[in-house]
Amino acid sequence: MPTPQQQLVERVSAALRDDDRVRGLWLTGSLGTGRDDRFSDVDMFVAVTEDALEGYLADWPSVAERYRPLHAHRLPGAPVFNHVLPGWLRWDVVIGTPHDLGNMDPGSVTEVFNHDGLRPRSPSHRGADPDVVREMTEEFLRVLGLLPVVLGRGELVTAVSGSGILRDLLISLLRYRVEGARLSGALHLSRVLPPEEMAALAALPPVYAERGAVVRLHLACAGMFLPVAREMLGQAYPFHLEQACWEHLRAHLGEDGG
Repeated sequence: MPTPQQQLVERVSAALRDDDRVRGLWLTGSLGTGRDDRFSDVDMFVAVTEDALEGYLADWPSVAERYRPLHAHRLPGAPVFNHVLPGWLRWDVVIGTPHDLGNMDPGSVTEVFNHDGLRPRSPSHRGADPDVVREMTEEFLRVLGLLPVVLGRGELVTAVSGSGILRDLLISLLRYRVEGARLSGALHLSRVLPPEEMAALAALPPVYAERGAVVRLHLACAGMFLPVAREMLGQAYPFHLEQACWEHLRAHLGEDGG
């Protein structure tokens, strides 16, 4: 019996195939790579002709309405539509032109129909960009350096939020090291990171609105993030910024500052 995801793909394909503006339909995300499971959402790329793009974007809400979405939202300024359908089936659609297909990895999309023989042309993997890693590292150190501020003001709830930012940056860096510019869905983290890194992430100390808990998670995240960033950047690593950050933490947090 077809899954709800497969049923949706079949319905959308049948509806779009005869629209002259639509030149092709591809599955992206986990369905595009064939690594989907029963929890997967349905990610689609719809290619339309250049001259029809603006009109089709305007028409899409009425096209999607036939699937009775419980929630429909267009990302501001982007040709991206997010939907939640009955049964809580998540359905995300990107609408573009054949030119946009050229920026996609052949190994990360699955063709549903293709009227013009269009092909994705982007290489299957792009390595990590040092500028991106440096930007992530500088942001990590900036947030880490705010710890004395929130603790000094007694803003423990804000400090917990800062811990979450550091943990998210850590996970993003680990994913980026493996996948480069072509990050997969965050809900498939265990498929991307090696078991030892997943175990280390799972072992990060719990955080709650208490000084010691916040400090422990900040330092644990730094203990994982910074060595990876140093390895990835080499001499381009912002050593001076890290040194200044640790001096700042020690000056204000004492022994807690690492």
